[in-house]
Amino acid sequence: MGFLKKMMAAVGVGGATVDARVHNPAVRVGEAITGVVLVRGGAVPQRVERVNLGLATRYKHDDGYVTHGLFSQPVTPGFDLQPGETREFPFSLTVPSGTPLSLPGTAVWLATDADVAGAVDPGDTDHLQILPSREMEVVITAAERLGFRLAASEVEHHYGRIVQELSFRPPYGQSHLTELEMMMFPASGGLDVILEVDRRATGLSSLFTSEFEQKGRWHVPASLLAGGPDAVARELRGRIQRLS
Repeated sequence: MGFLKKMMAAVGVGGATVDARVHNPAVRVGEAITGVVLVRGGAVPQRVERVNLGLATRYKHDDGYVTHGLFSQPVTPGFDLQPGETREFPFSLTVPSGTPLSLPGTAVWLATDADVAGAVDPGDTDHLQILPSREMEVVITAAERLGFRLAASEVEHHYGRIVQELSFRPPYGQSHLTELEMMMFPASGGLDVILEVDRRATGLSSLFTSEFEQKGRWHVPASLLAGGPDAVARELRGRIQRLS
């Protein structure tokens, strides 16, 4: 029976399990996710080499989506786990800048796994609600103050890193604009924002294309962000007009 149990545990039946219990599943970029990881022993003694935690998301690639690990780090070094034993390990993980926000079309989750010697590695996933940092929230709110409505988001992989593009619908009555797209990156002394304004073609241009796209880079200094959404909205309005 002992040999059979070992063989079953080696293929993941009756082996150790992991379960992350997240205390704050809604967390801002730059703040910490806290909780505990429970590791429960199975039917036989096993050696757990390490327990790992990280964040993962999906990004668009061609006609499908690819799962992408944003980062992973060990929670505890190796230990021996006896049958039926439960070990508990507290954790605190800072959500790094560049983590996609949880918006329509975008998911982020906590990925937990344990490296078990000679056996299938158990794992667990917990979906999170990633909220914008305070600085990002000011810029998003500024767009909403101008009447733009956040409609969707898409995560892509560019130049070795994950990039999230936020799509805003234009305010009612601005028929020449079709979409405002925004990407935000942390920068020294503020935020770097890439704006893309899509507008309808008119006149002779409409014979050859239906839309034009104009892009611009905007460094939003900390001093402007400190003025709040209304101050940022005034600057954002001018930049959208120049790109239109």
